[in-house]
Amino acid sequence: MLSQMDLALLYLVSPDYLKVMHIPLLRGRFFSEQDNSDGSHVAVIDDSFARKYFPHENPVGQIINLPEYPERIQIIGVVRHVMQWSLESPGPVTIALYVPTVQLPDSWVVEHNVGFLVRTQTPQYASAAAIQNAIEKTNSEEIPFNFESMDQTISNSLASRRFTMILLGVFAALALLLGSIGIYGVMSYVAGQRTHEIGVRMALGAQRRDVLCLVLGEAARMTLIGVGVGLAAAAGITRLMASQLFGVSAHDPLTFAAVAVLLIIVALAACYIPARRAMKVDPMVALRYE
Repeated sequence: MLSQMDLALLYLVSPDYLKVMHIPLLRGRFFSEQDNSDGSHVAVIDDSFARKYFPHENPVGQIINLPEYPERIQIIGVVRHVMQWSLESPGPVTIALYVPTVQLPDSWVVEHNVGFLVRTQTPQYASAAAIQNAIEKTNSEEIPFNFESMDQTISNSLASRRFTMILLGVFAALALLLGSIGIYGVMSYVAGQRTHEIGVRMALGAQRRDVLCLVLGEAARMTLIGVGVGLAAAAGITRLMASQLFGVSAHDPLTFAAVAVLLIIVALAACYIPARRAMKVDPMVALRYE
């Protein structure tokens, strides 16, 4: 039995709330229609609550007491923790529990605004007018307001981070463009310095595709060295960006692989023009070079 706990976030919900929100069930069960005012008082806790107060035991079946609540409450399930405040931080309250509204005293419920969640069968959410009409048919005294889709809610919560990521994306694109220009200039200089060598090779029977492979091979070697050094440096400093990431690890292998492939493709594309120019070198002109 748990009678003393820190501040917890209490959700007063209907039986289908957890299913509508698609909050994953980890242990036990969701609420059902049998969890009404005539049944035993029950609650569902999140995994943060379970780790803090039941670290070495199964919380399902345990009893907890809430302040000013007349009945003892039995835990019937454990669900995944929800980031209620923001994606950046867990907020001032890091544990949560869910209690069926029908089992609470009326004095608890009337003091709070009631929110309705509607999940539709189609990707396009229902209009505010349709929801308002449905609520008024159920209870004409209810005044629904502040309609917002889940996409809008998530978008608003990510507005500042999205702006930061857009700026980083713009700077990254500019860096990639400048890097491509730099690679093109270096490879043009390298190909120019090897004009005499290329002329000798072609005079000795080298084909144009051999020259192309020679220049691109040299570019690929330098590119792979640069990408390898860059990946090693990135792996060491990505921990500084960990707090800005959500849903992906700071050392996500897919992201590293995609960036490496992109840089290699850009580098080889930037080297293709100098390589094509080297293919067209006249052996006689090249032999007279310098």
